[in-house]
Amino acid sequence: MLFLREIKKIVKSISYWIFVAAVVMALLSQGAFHFHDDLLQEPQPGGSYGLKQEEIPEIIMPAALSDLWMEFCENNYSTYPIGFVKHVKLSEDDQGKVAAILSEITGEQKDTILGKSGLEKLNPAVRDGMDYSRFKERMALVDDLLGGGSSYAPDSLAGYGAVPLTYEEAKARYELAVSSDRVTGGYARLFSDYAGAMVLSILPVFLAVILCMKDRRAKMEALINSKKISAAKLTLIRFLALVIAAMIPVFILSYVSNMMVWGASKGMQLDYLAPLKYDLGWLLPSVMISIAVGMFLTELTGSPVAAAVQGLWWMLDVNLGIKTISSGYALFRLSPRHNAGADSWFRTGDYLNHFQDLLQNRFLIGGISLVLVLLTILVYEAKRKGKFGGNIRNRKNKSQA
Repeated sequence: MLFLREIKKIVKSISYWIFVAAVVMALLSQGAFHFHDDLLQEPQPGGSYGLKQEEIPEIIMPAALSDLWMEFCENNYSTYPIGFVKHVKLSEDDQGKVAAILSEITGEQKDTILGKSGLEKLNPAVRDGMDYSRFKERMALVDDLLGGGSSYAPDSLAGYGAVPLTYEEAKARYELAVSSDRVTGGYARLFSDYAGAMVLSILPVFLAVILCMKDRRAKMEALINSKKISAAKLTLIRFLALVIAAMIPVFILSYVSNMMVWGASKGMQLDYLAPLKYDLGWLLPSVMISIAVGMFLTELTGSPVAAAVQGLWWMLDVNLGIKTISSGYALFRLSPRHNAGADSWFRTGDYLNHFQDLLQNRFLIGGISLVLVLLTILVYEAKRKGKFGGNIRNRKNKSQA
């Protein structure tokens, strides 16, 4: 049976076991098997319950101003245009523009601000009557001067609004995690965040590329052009075999990770299918798109360019989305994010609020992967007709003639 032969060929290859090892090491590095070190616990009165972000002007404006003032003094601004830190040094003219913005916010004269030096400049104050909407507009201008990606961008200012959670809020979050996530759902979600972003959106492409390139070297084109098997059947079987092979270690590792907390959650009603649900709903589309890109571009070009294309997409997705790591469900995200560190499983409400966005994203990515599989079938068919360098028999006959 062709399907079993494809599976056997994949799992017996050295590249497959390198893939498995890479997945395990990446997840180990992220602590995905140590969730038992930070268990979900019911909050008790009088404790500390962490922070939440709220857009409170009285908190955001002085905090953002303090950072801007310090960076202005040193003329050393930190930005993250593509996820990696970039230190920006402004020209004298642009520094003057920032000084004018600081003047409007603080009420101090621009010339006074430009003339200050040393630590005395690190204690600015927002002037009385400063309108918050106007403040955001001024901060947006600063972000533009810095080339974007700064903490002063309108969508980033809320990061300055961290306030402590109350006991009542922490208690409500806990009860939602217990009732809706049934404890294990939150851990499975965090595992999916790590696995999707770190490895499963990029590594499966190498399995597809290596398999297709090996078949080319093994003269599989002869089988393709012989029409003994339809292009659709061959492509679909290979795609399914690659997807299943890539998902097997995911299924196992997700349960290994989740089982770490089962013993410490006695007396609670746990969802033992949570890892499987997240594997199929969250991670499977990422694996599918990575493999589909690998198959299509390798068959189209006859080269391993797919690895570079998928790698670039993955790098941009991870780094451009770094600001939304706590809740990133944009429609075209390669790998959704839901990560706020150890407290991610408390954020059941945030997840439920974005659930429809997640569904749309996963269906779209899965749909694109199926379109690429269809295009791969068309490439096979075109090769049989002599296009893309195909139809080996015809080429041989022409050369002999």
